[in-house]
Amino acid sequence: MAGPGGSLEDMFITDTTIGRDVMSRLSTAETDCLRAALGEEVYNAVLDLPMTTLVRETGSAGAGSFLNCLTEDNVILMGLVLIDTTAGRVDPEACECRVPVARANPDIIRIRYAVLRPALDTLDAEAVLAATKEAFDCFSVADQVGVLLRLTDRLSRQDAFTGQDVISMLSEGEASCIREELGEEQFADFLETPLTEAFAPSPSLLACILPETQTRLFAVFSASRVEGLRPEAVTCMSDTVADSPNILAIGFGTLDADQMEERELAQLGDEAARLFDCLNADEVLQVLTLPAVVE
Repeated sequence: MAGPGGSLEDMFITDTTIGRDVMSRLSTAETDCLRAALGEEVYNAVLDLPMTTLVRETGSAGAGSFLNCLTEDNVILMGLVLIDTTAGRVDPEACECRVPVARANPDIIRIRYAVLRPALDTLDAEAVLAATKEAFDCFSVADQVGVLLRLTDRLSRQDAFTGQDVISMLSEGEASCIREELGEEQFADFLETPLTEAFAPSPSLLACILPETQTRLFAVFSASRVEGLRPEAVTCMSDTVADSPNILAIGFGTLDADQMEERELAQLGDEAARLFDCLNADEVLQVLTLPAVVE
């Protein structure tokens, strides 16, 4: 039975939410489990700490341990709460839409947390992907694009690509164009700067790179971020984005979503979703369990 605060189903974590607000919605059995797992002193301290701070500092590993004490249904509900908290979302309609999707396929929540994750060879990858897409469709267009932007930023922070790597894959004319646009001093900085940060201050630099070269770079970056990605999957993804300059702009950190119209944002979401159609079941599970995804 839920605590006096009611179900987790309608819960959002904001800047004023503290641990006590969450614990009051759990059953006695769940809070007793958490008290035993954390220890009395830590548990009592958590009651008065801001939940946004706890979520940020504990990450998916700490959250998974917390979820391990909850009922099956509360794992689903709290998992959705934590996902929204990490993204800074407070959207009752989107949450209401996703709850039945997650209840029908709880693996889309469990897959995000190592201590709860079923063995990957036991998962129905197609069902997980279908449910993930269905849950994603619950978001507003702006939130969908926000997910893409955050994911790309996380991925870029986990790889070692710099401006130098980009230059090494360009033609002499393309590289010279970037050098001339920046000047020698800024060009030297560009070479040492991470990929998305290198282009972000000067989006016009992308005009120096031919569309087919941008697509080739996208293929290289994608292959490096998902271990074991099949060559045919890379080719499929590259062909998919060849006519999508906005997805390429996301990859280079130059997209300004605030300047896009609703129609353009919706099209971007559709194009990005089609990238998953290029993946087989094993690759889908690899993508859904990337550290940048489950953070």
